[in-house]
Parts: sequence; structure tokens; C-alpha cells
Amino acid sequence: MRWSFDRTGYPVLELPQSHAAVTLWPACKAQFERYFAEPDGPDDSWYEQVLAVSPRASLRTADSNGYENLLLAGVHPAESQKFAHWLGNGYKLPTVEQWRSIDRELLATPLTAGQTTELESSPQLSRSARQMLHCILKHSPPNWAGLALMRGGLLEWVSSGPMTYGGLGVPRPQYYSLIINPQRDRPVTPLRPDRNKVFGFRLVRSLN
Repeated sequence: MRWSFDRTGYPVLELPQSHAAVTLWPACKAQFERYFAEPDGPDDSWYEQVLAVSPRASLRTADSNGYENLLLAGVHPAESQKFAHWLGNGYKLPTVEQWRSIDRELLATPLTAGQTTELESSPQLSRSARQMLHCILKHSPPNWAGLALMRGGLLEWVSSGPMTYGGLGVPRPQYYSLIINPQRDRPVTPLRPDRNKVFGFRLVRSLN
């Protein structure tokens, strides 16, 4: 497995089979707050609305029963695209086909102790990303899909057509009860336009 790092010091996996580079995790609150602090970032009232749906958790105290609150949930697709633009390098929401290809590739890629040690020791890895890594590794994920929270994370916004979006993923049952096979079933669409704690996003870019 090869990886690089985005401008926030969070890992980006490079997947040649999927012809894409993809953020290791759905966007995290600690990561997003780098953008929030920028002059052109969203205002306090916007973030308060998001936190009302998905309260902020401390990376230092987050336990294995509450890591979902470390992720940025309760956002709409257009809002995720603003963060993607700030992140740069052509990041965007994945299409349904891209998400499924990435999911398959990561499910088929075992996770080794040597890889996690190498990632953890990378000097480019930010402090908050290292704490996030420690939190997820407590679950002993068997493959890269587990570490990446493709399974056990949120429903992630994907593009299913022009200006059409839905969510793919497999949340933990104790967080949100939902039966879905993301490789087969159609993306989940919210019943209401309200912010929803189970919808987050990860970003992809073309692998040059």
C-alpha cells in the first residue's frame, strides 16, 4: 500500500487498480477545523448547526464506542465540495462506481503491523491524524477497508448522476441500524433535507 498526505497532514491512499487517490478516512472534524480557521472558511453559526447533529468528541478521550463523533457528519454534498476545493489537487466526491471500486480494492488488501507502524511513524502525519489512527487500530481491523472505515463508518456521499447524490457505506449497528450492501444496493437518500448524523463524506482525486 502506498500513501501520501494532504495539506492537513491526513493520509491519502494511492490505489492503482481504482486509478484514484482517496482520503484514508471520511473527513474528520479535527481535519476540517483547519479549513474552518481560514478567512474564507464557514462561519461559527454553520458549524454550530453541524455540531448540533454530530457533537464534537475529543481525540484524546474518544473510546471505541464513540469514534463516529470524530468524523464530520451532518453535512450536505455542496458543503463537502467547498472543503474539497480548499483541499486542492482536484479532490471531489466519488461517483458510485469509484466508491465501489475503492471499497473492493481495500477489502482485498490485508493490513499488516509493518504498514501501520510505517504510517504512524511518518513525519508528515499530523498529530490529530496519528491519534485518529490509534483510535481505529483499537478495533484490530483485518484489512485496509476496516482501517479506512469503509466498513464501520458513516454513509458517505457519492455522486450518482448530475446533481444527484446518495450515501454508501456500512455504519456500525450500534451507531445506526441499517441493512445495506454497498456493492449491490442503491445509494441511500435521506427522507428529509435536514442534517443527518449518519451522512459524511470522503474525497478522491485522479491518480496521475
